[in-house]
Amino acid sequence: MGNFPYQNPNLTIRERVADLMDRMSLEEKVGQVNQHLYGWECYEKKKDGQIELTDKFKEHVKWGKGIGALYGLFRADPWSKVGFETGIAPEDSWRLVNQVQEYVINQSRWEIPALIVEECPHGHQGLGGISYPTNLGRGNSFNTELTKQSSHLMAQELAAKGVHLALVSTLDLAKDPRWGRTEECFGEDPILAARMSEAVITGFQGDLISEEAAYLDKTVVEINKQPEQIGVVLKHCIAQGEALGGHNSGTVTIGGREFKDIYFPLLKSARNAVGVMAAYNDVDGVPCHINGQLFQKTLREQIGYQGIVMADGIALDRLEDVFDEKITSANAALEAGVDLSLWDETYLQITEGVKSERIKESVLDAACARVLGIKLLLGLFEHPFVEDPQEKLAKVLDESKENNLRVAEESLTLLKNDGLLPLDHKIKKVAVVGPNANSLYALLGDYSAPQAAEMAHLTIFHQIQTIFSESEVVFSEGCEVRNTKNQLPKIEAAVKDCQDADVIICVLGGSSARNFDMEFLKNGAVSSKGINMDSGENVDVASLSLGGQQLMLLKAVKELEKPIVTVLIQGRPYDIQEVQQLSDAVLVGWFPGQAGGTAIARTLIGDNNPNGRLNVSYPLNSQQLPVYYYQRAASKKDDYYDQTGAPLHEFGYGLSYTQFSYERLHVHQESDTMTISVTVKNVGEFTGKETVLVFVRLLGGRVIQRHKQLKAFDKIELMPDESTELTFTLSDDQFYFTDMDQLYKRADGCQIMVKNLSEEVSFKN
Repeated sequence: MGNFPYQNPNLTIRERVADLMDRMSLEEKVGQVNQHLYGWECYEKKKDGQIELTDKFKEHVKWGKGIGALYGLFRADPWSKVGFETGIAPEDSWRLVNQVQEYVINQSRWEIPALIVEECPHGHQGLGGISYPTNLGRGNSFNTELTKQSSHLMAQELAAKGVHLALVSTLDLAKDPRWGRTEECFGEDPILAARMSEAVITGFQGDLISEEAAYLDKTVVEINKQPEQIGVVLKHCIAQGEALGGHNSGTVTIGGREFKDIYFPLLKSARNAVGVMAAYNDVDGVPCHINGQLFQKTLREQIGYQGIVMADGIALDRLEDVFDEKITSANAALEAGVDLSLWDETYLQITEGVKSERIKESVLDAACARVLGIKLLLGLFEHPFVEDPQEKLAKVLDESKENNLRVAEESLTLLKNDGLLPLDHKIKKVAVVGPNANSLYALLGDYSAPQAAEMAHLTIFHQIQTIFSESEVVFSEGCEVRNTKNQLPKIEAAVKDCQDADVIICVLGGSSARNFDMEFLKNGAVSSKGINMDSGENVDVASLSLGGQQLMLLKAVKELEKPIVTVLIQGRPYDIQEVQQLSDAVLVGWFPGQAGGTAIARTLIGDNNPNGRLNVSYPLNSQQLPVYYYQRAASKKDDYYDQTGAPLHEFGYGLSYTQFSYERLHVHQESDTMTISVTVKNVGEFTGKETVLVFVRLLGGRVIQRHKQLKAFDKIELMPDESTELTFTLSDDQFYFTDMDQLYKRADGCQIMVKNLSEEVSFKN
């Protein structure tokens, strides 16, 4: 090929995109906005280990005269049916990427490489990938720096494998725990989710995109992308956790004021992401995938978002709820700003739609240009192939394992402790019982890859065995997570094992573990879930009660009158009122990942002082939902006739092996900022970490304000008797709200709340 302007790294990305677009045919542009294939169907692993690209892949590349993006080349799980025999080992990933890129480039007139896209909700969903705690656990850490570090390690792992885009859940809020995807959320609070989203973006991308200047007006030389920087696609946009009844992909009825006050700050956190993924749900009847107000007006024009919008899996085909034909659906989605498809048939109809003048070529051009711009930003044209990472990948994986343990430890939340914890490491006999005690997959959550056999020792039981090296440690399953049949013999066996134990550790909860016998929808969600899978995508529940005979097991061992620690492994809050009554201590692990067993064992013995704080308001049961803390302070009766309306535990609750005191709250107001200071002291006997939360209640206006909202937080570590003064600076816009006339207005005043301290401030002159 000649040296065309679009190949010149000294031209701006905008100039290069314009030149390339002028050269492309209609069919080539349509090929760039399609991500139609399942990546695992694009190769075949032979018995001798050699990899061949499939005819299905080659035919699709020929159809699009290239390819926009390829999803899930390395995905391994029961849906894809990819395991160790048929999948790609981490150290071989780069070879397959180069094989794919070489074919795609050779089939493209303009040598346009493909975007390699992988699922990374809590680590790469590929063989040998590091599986971190799910977001619900990571949110309990309130540690944005740790989230940034883990995200950067994920980026290094994926970059070494040849991946360009990581799909990461950050934009959903856990407003209704009946929803099966609650485990993917950083919590119920938009500010916490926003700060975590920013940490994820920085960790994956560094400063690839900045609001200071359009990346399109820079050259790749100026951007100077580093090998470990890859793009992140945040999902889902937006309000999926608001779906009525906790139904996955359900309808959302929030109004404009709720959207502006809660979701606009969260959307702003995505401003520098390379991509966002549209959500399955509608907002007030308008499907997100055709919501031009959301993507074109709010996200791109108002917020200044520069990245692409990716469709969710087959979501564009679901627009048949609104339109009669796929061409009409494709036109509406393109006009709304959806740039890249995912597995659907709808965007395959674009060529016919443009030729029949039912789709404007200008909206296709806009989408194609954005996809090409991202490819240039990520350096695909200059560096389409990957070098053998050799020992670099192994080094990154080792570092990730160490980081994973720190994340797991900070994700654990202690809800009750009657003085039993930490346990004496010289206890004579420890009985470990329960359905989640000796299963590695129980720790991982949904969207997890098959685990190698040598990982089996990472279960809670085996790690307790290791920690209590001087004790006798026995295990009994006790019962299954949900199955109620033939459980009595298992319970009886567990009771027998506990008879002479000095302490009983009962590991209960839920499970997102899939298996290869299950059936799945076209988008990968479970359609015929296993009897013991009660969490994850498309696994919504009406009741938050613990499943199966778990309470019967707990009651049976309680009759032995032994000290009981209950460890809950879960992806949503369950009704644990009886669990707390029957247990001397309760520790929650929110699907804490591969290092979860080690983190729990270290916490039980006191090597880790628990410091997780609830990022959701923990309900009593499903009957009192919703209980999220920032509801409006209406003059209503909060309690029900038959039970309290208050949650079992408030947002931010969590115990430690030490205690902290708060004093000397000071608020200083300036013209455009407010400075808040508070002194925190460790008044206990253990070194510990404390999350300091700053809440604000707005005063005034012609609308009902919320009880309070989180505006800032920080995490500190203090030794016994050590104190520190923390200072928070709040910008003026954090005291604004949407009034009844839909205008954004400053409150008349506010109440600042930090722990048990508060101070009221007036903004009136």
